[in-house]
Amino acid sequence: MEEDTSMIYIIKHREYSNPIPKNYVELGVGNYFAGQKDNINELNPYLNEATGLYDIWKNKSEEIIGLCHYRRFFWYNNNILSLKDSKEILKDYDIIITKEVQFDKGIYEQLRSEIENPDVLDKYYNILIEKEPKLEEWFKLTSFSAKEMFVCKKELIDKYCEWLFPMIIPIIEQFIKEDADRVVNKRMIGHLVERLFAYWIWKNKLKCYTMEYKDI
Repeated sequence: MEEDTSMIYIIKHREYSNPIPKNYVELGVGNYFAGQKDNINELNPYLNEATGLYDIWKNKSEEIIGLCHYRRFFWYNNNILSLKDSKEILKDYDIIITKEVQFDKGIYEQLRSEIENPDVLDKYYNILIEKEPKLEEWFKLTSFSAKEMFVCKKELIDKYCEWLFPMIIPIIEQFIKEDADRVVNKRMIGHLVERLFAYWIWKNKLKCYTMEYKDI
């Protein structure tokens, strides 16, 4: 029988005592990081679950791969999404993501209204726009898939990581050096990265299956 090379990873930043579904496995970040050689775990206070995504990119090799969060799972047919159902969906779609959240203003303006230091946010937003001009158009939209959760082929998420991390790591290093000690919200760049995932999907015109999620 052919070996199943598929897995959905649960980002773990604290203890999780509920049973883990079949084909799911915990992936520690921050204080729960397991020590893979190639990692950016030291950036976890700023990049959140993206440090786990980096671990998946560099250290995991499953054909189909997914990411969900501590206690937060895709919810399908009144249950946690199974890998079997994921594979059926992915026969017709590029990626499974959460349903979009709708705002009464543009994506960037909504984020800016929630940040303690919007002038600092503007600084790094402008750096991103210089590197990726289409972002300015996307940030004016009023909805996006907000939770940075997915299931897709590993080769697809690798392409996203190859685009994301060479761009964002120098930005976060600059942020730590110049602004982190003065910024109340250290997760500022992490909030931008969460939106970059949705932007990349939009930019590449991926065929998305959107799904509810539930905290368990």
